[in-house]
Amino acid sequence: MSPAFQSNHAKTMKIIQCFATMILIAVMQSPAWSAERDLHDYWDGRCASCHGHAAQFARKFLRVEDGKLVGTHHKDTLEAFLEHHYLTPDLHQPVVAMLKAQATTVPVFASKCGGCHGTAADFARQSLSIQQRTLVGKKTGKPVADYLKQHGGVSPAEAKSVTEVLQRLVGEVRPL
Repeated sequence: MSPAFQSNHAKTMKIIQCFATMILIAVMQSPAWSAERDLHDYWDGRCASCHGHAAQFARKFLRVEDGKLVGTHHKDTLEAFLEHHYLTPDLHQPVVAMLKAQATTVPVFASKCGGCHGTAADFARQSLSIQQRTLVGKKTGKPVADYLKQHGGVSPAEAKSVTEVLQRLVGEVRPL
């Protein structure tokens, strides 16, 4: 191959890479792409390197006052700040809702179940589904609320809390 051909070929490949990157970015920012996003996977890929695990971050630095998410920084403007801090417009409200829920949820799953089942998001992603508006195990099809009556050594109140958290998480990792 001649040097001129190699130079033109390299330029053409760079142009193709540039267009492919632009198309990928456009697709990833489109509402159709984002609506199907796993919020916890998104957090882990975009936010965790600075802020750590979403639930731990929410419980340590955030709280809900009068239905509004507030933090130690940006106390009165946190939701507006989040809207412009690496969130696509369609993910802003779902991530705020996720953080609100985490900030107000006692980490029962982490303390009672995490040793065997890992993170609640991973467990929800891999092992749970919603069938007829009921949270069930993928393998057994058995309602989680019933299963927890004899599993994990949780009290009835803890079982209710874990079931509610896991049901929310199934929606966050696999939007319905």
